[in-house]
Amino acid sequence: MHINTMKFALYSNKDSGTPIGLMPLVTTLILLSVHFISGALDWPASGDLRAQRDFNSAIGMSVLTGYFWFALRLMHQNVASTVISLLVKTNQLSQFGAHRKRLAVTFNHHLFNAMIISIMITVIYCVMEGLIATQQEVHVLLLTATAVPFWFLALLFLFQIFSITSYLINNILSETMKDYDRLNSIITILKLSTANSIFAMGALAIFPVFWLNKEIPSLDIMGVTFFTGFIAFYLFLPVIKLRKKLTHEKCIILRNIESDINTRIKCYAANDDKKTGASIEVLESEKENIAKLTRYELSSKDKFRVFACIALIPISWCILLVTEWVINIS
Repeated sequence: MHINTMKFALYSNKDSGTPIGLMPLVTTLILLSVHFISGALDWPASGDLRAQRDFNSAIGMSVLTGYFWFALRLMHQNVASTVISLLVKTNQLSQFGAHRKRLAVTFNHHLFNAMIISIMITVIYCVMEGLIATQQEVHVLLLTATAVPFWFLALLFLFQIFSITSYLINNILSETMKDYDRLNSIITILKLSTANSIFAMGALAIFPVFWLNKEIPSLDIMGVTFFTGFIAFYLFLPVIKLRKKLTHEKCIILRNIESDINTRIKCYAANDDKKTGASIEVLESEKENIAKLTRYELSSKDKFRVFACIALIPISWCILLVTEWVINIS
């Protein structure tokens, strides 16, 4: 499966006229069609664990491959809009092209690393399952081949979600010096990072399909629980760091403003200078704006999305159990 960086509409917020989800959807449908034709999607007979595993893998990997591709394209579009928003605050919109090129270089490195690791994972799996030493059916070979783009896109998405936030903080936020604009910029990055994490968590809700109509060993339960916890921590770590950064910088800024106000009050009391009095009012207004800005860094809608996305994981497992119950009584 050849994936071209141009197909990702790399860090572009322009509407090309084609929905960003079209190609990922077409890819998912093509993969499902290939697996259907090869026989991987034939309904497995009761007790045929190997056929059931192939059936589950064909559905799960096909859907997740399209999902991660769509997530990448949406992320790049949102990153472009965020970069533009941050650069406007510092009157550096002319630097957008340079930042886009630097982000593209990092993306190309991630492409290479994700491809190498995805091939390694697939080869290791083949060795462990004995798929290399013996002749395999066509549908098994196709499942093995389509595992590469699945792991490739999953890893690429995880690489990007962390590095993009770091880039925005280290290379764009560092150029924003005004107190109000800086805090506003942190909130903008925080919202982007939260949106990316929410979307990534949605992929975990699809994972139960791999255990459809199969007994789930305790080792698998432990592994899935650990994996889900690790991924959730990895995804939300940038969000946690940004919230701490926002709180820390807000405290420093408000402390400096309060100190400046106290100093000017003393000057005003000594000199009764009207200009000093006016500057105190300006500082009080700035203090109020900053407190108001940081009080609602995440909207109720954002918080609901985080809760809904986390709740979606146990709900998806419940749906799996209900689906299995319906299958068994049919």
